[in-house]
Amino acid sequence: MRILVVNAFRRDNRGDAALLSVLLCQLAEAYPGALIEIAGFESPRQWPSFDGVPNLGSIRRYVGDEEVPRARRIGRKLLACALAGLAALPGSGWALRALAGILPTEIRAEVRALGAADLVLGVGGGHFNGRADLPSDLSIFFLVLPLWLARRFRVPVILAPQSFGPFPTRAQRLMVRHALASCHRVVARESISVHRLAEVGVPGTNVVRGVDSAFAFRGRSRRDWRTALAIGPATPLVLVTARQFLLGEAQHGYERAMATAITHLLDRGCAVVLAPQVTCAYQDDDDRIVNARIAALAADPRLRVLDDGELDHHEIFALYQAADFILGTRFHSVIFGLIAQVPCAAIEYDHKTRGIMADLSLEHWVLPMAEADPDALIALLDRLLAEGAGYRRYLAAEIPRYAARADDFVDLLRAELPPADPVSAGSPAQPQEALA
Repeated sequence: MRILVVNAFRRDNRGDAALLSVLLCQLAEAYPGALIEIAGFESPRQWPSFDGVPNLGSIRRYVGDEEVPRARRIGRKLLACALAGLAALPGSGWALRALAGILPTEIRAEVRALGAADLVLGVGGGHFNGRADLPSDLSIFFLVLPLWLARRFRVPVILAPQSFGPFPTRAQRLMVRHALASCHRVVARESISVHRLAEVGVPGTNVVRGVDSAFAFRGRSRRDWRTALAIGPATPLVLVTARQFLLGEAQHGYERAMATAITHLLDRGCAVVLAPQVTCAYQDDDDRIVNARIAALAADPRLRVLDDGELDHHEIFALYQAADFILGTRFHSVIFGLIAQVPCAAIEYDHKTRGIMADLSLEHWVLPMAEADPDALIALLDRLLAEGAGYRRYLAAEIPRYAARADDFVDLLRAELPPADPVSAGSPAQPQEALA
């Protein structure tokens, strides 16, 4: 059996890396012996594999490669659009296979893998959304392109638990409806995503609710972060994540409020660590840039700022396990904290934050990013510190049951496509965790 995972992002987004790690383990459990490959956003020359599974690169990565001149990127996008035009024609699977031989290496690799697959899996996350602009239209286009191609090859497609919407333009709504309507199963990780898919016309018959796959993540790092950061066991450790999201003065206001809240925590005797959840060079989505601005506004030598871009998702998870409290803007930093049963306050920049927190009856710990002024943040943090003991007891009772639901995706896979006999030719690539 051959399985292709599409729309994987990059390991320097630790939340996405955790989602991919979990999905690979779930696939190995559902389909023992299957040959698994990844069509991801990492260069196969730099990162030939992830957790022992081959990375082919992808059309999406090839057309968005910021290391090539803009004119060449435009040419690559036009080539991909032509490929999509061919895929729009009924019965074009044979033509796509014939054309693959003359396509650029990275496009050829994904097209051939799609044509040879028995199952295509879209990795979970929060990438299926847009703003009312052309870059968002293009982003949605390149996310749905492998789903369209799989349809022409008559390969079943399942989308792992993820968020959907908003889709503010007509083009985005048309593309999402067309691509997702043909999927065997689409798993949404919050109710609002189910509603947004219904609004764009995706049939409810192939949409189901699920749990964010990160709740099934188990980190392998045993790093002693308190010792590494010289924080004693009696000192409350508060982990903070921030991000660039708002525009202009709204973003500046958010950063000033975060700096004021951090100073307040330090004055209360807490150790505070600003940690980067994402250090992605692509489109400068690097939390270290925002963290440096917040640290400069706080101007307090007691604040610890991590700027190591080499820390992987296992090491970052170990850091969250060491915390006593978390103030998280990057939502997977909150999920990592919840898995570790650490009381979390979440700053909401997207509906996934409130949706998942509401699933856990924790929506009263969510503050919209645009409303994160100093007074609101300080009040939220004071309440978090005061109610920490009860919050921990609640998490200890609820999180194991909720996290166990993330593994239901294995049963869904088996139900949608029953396991075949293990492949007999070659050595199947499986995630290292599954082989341990």
